Formats: sequence, structure tokens, C-alpha cells
Amino acid sequence: MNTEPTIPSLNTTELSQLLRETLTAPQFAVPLMIWGAPGIGKSDCVRSAAARLGLTLIDLRLSQLEPTDLRGIPLHDNGKVRWAPPDELPNAERDGASGVLFLDEINAAIPSVAASAYQLILDRRLGAYHLPDGWSIVAAGNRLDDRGITYAMPAPLANRFMHIHLHADSTAWLDWAARHDITPLLQAFIESEPEWLTRFVPEPETKAFPSPRSWVFAHRIIARRGLLDATTFAHIAACVGLAGAAALQAFAGHTAAQKTPLAAWLAAPNVLMQITDLNLQIEAVQAIRNALGQQQINLDEALTLAKNLHDDALSFGLIEQLHQTVGDRLFDEPAFSLWVAARGGKPPMMMNPTSA
Repeated sequence: MNTEPTIPSLNTTELSQLLRETLTAPQFAVPLMIWGAPGIGKSDCVRSAAARLGLTLIDLRLSQLEPTDLRGIPLHDNGKVRWAPPDELPNAERDGASGVLFLDEINAAIPSVAASAYQLILDRRLGAYHLPDGWSIVAAGNRLDDRGITYAMPAPLANRFMHIHLHADSTAWLDWAARHDITPLLQAFIESEPEWLTRFVPEPETKAFPSPRSWVFAHRIIARRGLLDATTFAHIAACVGLAGAAALQAFAGHTAAQKTPLAAWLAAPNVLMQITDLNLQIEAVQAIRNALGQQQINLDEALTLAKNLHDDALSFGLIEQLHQTVGDRLFDEPAFSLWVAARGGKPPMMMNPTSA
């Protein structure tokens, strides 16, 4: 099911505006259905809009319910049968007079459950239950051709919604990323190559692929590991796919080559000794560490550069970082002995196994 030719396509900024208008005027609201590829940010947009407006949000997953779960349990009451609605439905006394009933992954519900929701969505009631007047209904789901667990939405249910398609927008994502302190490398990468923000091919073999969600996972990996080495990029590939990780790695290498004169330093290491500005020295330490992690230089070259740093403390700090990266094989490098001789001792809290 390709929804794009038949319904409007909005970016996240435009969707946020529509949600704001919808949720602040529930008396005029039309139930809203948001379509979009996996990981593009459908649920996040709804949750963020509710949070900004201070509204309670109840996430009711119809895919986890049976038809009787939605209508409620039949109870015998004075010779009649009445239905006790499920506790998950909004209750004004408990949940507040205003809020959002979010039917996420609605088209993953089996058809019989979806049919049970018809009255709730259109008439705002279900048997004896009435949705509080201040509450809005928003739904979201993947498209039928996205290879998710989805059913074709029946026409009677579809006709109860206004429909929009959410598409990826790098400008909006970059604005969000800046506000949420996403790794600068990822921000620079998406700004330079926005086509990598989302690339989903609905093939059976597709497991990991670039999306706004999976790039956030990549950010967490980089933040956790603290360096860009082969292992880090392998973990990133597990989130965004091999092609996405390779593109990011190539971009990182190109950016590092542009920003740091590694070749000049290696050709004349004593140039580093002439860098006395502390901030520039710190940048040099980071550049050397990252270059080793990205295999742009080898360990011998990294040690040679460490030996020629102007500041002793930063030189010692870089050695400790190199040790964290490569382990005890650091001590077997001839250049390590040269570094020790140049610095007049060993770095603090480190022990050369050969002297133990």
C-alpha cells in the first residue's frame, strides 16, 4: 500500500503544527492517522506534541488486544447485561479532562479488533463508555509495503480518519539533534549527506537500515565507546546497516583529514612541540586518538606524535587513551620506549608489564 500518491505528505515540523492545532481544539478535531516508514519518528512526534502541551497521553495498542478486551467484560446487572470498559481507556477523573488517546500501530491489529474500534474513533464512544470531551484521538502505523506486521486498513475504518504521510526531513532532524546534543559527527554527516537520514528498502534481507531512530542508536554507541574505531563502526552498522556505517566512516575519515594536518605532523613531528595553545593541543590529542581508532595511522606513528606534544600532562593523557584502545601491546612498541625516554618516566596509574 503506497499512501504517498493519495494523501498529503508532511515533514516533522509540519506534522508538529498540525498536532498542535488538533490537540488544542479537541471539540473541532478529526481523528488523525499518521503513516510512515519504520523509525521515521511518528510516535515521537505525537508524544512530543502532547508533552509540550502538558497533555496526558495514553498509548493503547490495539494489536495487543482481543475484540472483547476493547469492548469490555459483560456483567450481569439487575437482570440486564452491561459492559465494563477496559481500564486503559481515558477516564476524566483519573487521567484529566484533556489528553491524547494514541492508537499506535493501529493497522497491526487483527481486523476483528480494528472493527471493534470503529465506534470509538468516529463516535467517541464504545457501548456505554464515552471518551471525555477534551480528549483527541491520534493513530499511527507503518505502510503495508513496509514489511511490518500490518493489515490493509478497511475502508470503513480508513474513512473515520484524516490521513497524512510523514516523510523524513533532514533540516527538522538536525534542529532536533542540536537540541538533544546528538554527536556532532552525526549532525555534520546528515547535514552534508541528508540522503542517509533514512534509507529503507522493504526486502526480506533488510534488518538494519538508516532512519532517524537508528541514527539515535548510533549516537548512543559513540557516546558509550568514546572513540571511533573499527569496533565502534561495526556496532553502528548493526543499527544503520553496513552501507550507512561505511558512509559515516568515510565521512569521518575525510573530515578528520581536512581538520587535522596529520600528514604534516608525521612528516615533521617536532611541529607539534611548537603548538603551545592549550585548546589546540587538546584538539591535537583528540585527532591523534581518533586517527588511530579509524586506522588512519598506526600505533608507532601515534606514539611518535605523543612524544612530541608540548604539554607533559596531555602527552601522558594521550598515552593512557592509546592504552585503553590497544591494550598492553602498547608496551611492546619500540616507540613506547622512546616516549618514556623523552618524558623521563611512566604515565601515572599504568604499569609496563616488563618492569612488574
